[in-house]
Amino acid sequence: MTNWDTILNSVIITAGVFAALITAIANIVISIINNGRLKGIEKKKELNEIDKYRYSRLYELILNWHKYDSQYTGNTPSEIASSRLVNLFLDNSGRYEIAKPLLDAKYIDELDDIFEKGNHLLKKLLDAENPDGSHTKEFNAIKNEYFDVGGEFSDKLKAAINEQLKTLLKKNN
Repeated sequence: MTNWDTILNSVIITAGVFAALITAIANIVISIINNGRLKGIEKKKELNEIDKYRYSRLYELILNWHKYDSQYTGNTPSEIASSRLVNLFLDNSGRYEIAKPLLDAKYIDELDDIFEKGNHLLKKLLDAENPDGSHTKEFNAIKNEYFDVGGEFSDKLKAAINEQLKTLLKKNN
């Protein structure tokens, strides 16, 4: 072998080593990029499964809405209506406990405020009733405010659940 053959062989071997090194670095970079993409896909898939679960549970709550209603009590239509109004807030409180972990924070903040107001009014309403069954003079005003808050809570809860369902449905389409 001549000196040129040795140099040529060295250049070819060196070029092969550099090519292998560049290929290895490119493969590592491509692997890192693909790994990041796969993690992103898995994260989206996981979020999609969570959204499907949230949707199905909220939809199930709507389908079984009537199961959370208290029994009708009273002998006259006005007694029954009064009983329904008193229990409206309490019935929706049970629904809210189920829906709360499934709702976005923007709905929870508003509903929590109304929920706390309703609980406060319920306590005031109970305090306005004397042990003998008579009522203080503030009782009717508190009762009417409690009924209003119960109705507002009911409307806001239904609206929040329906809006959340729409949002979840849009995310998955």
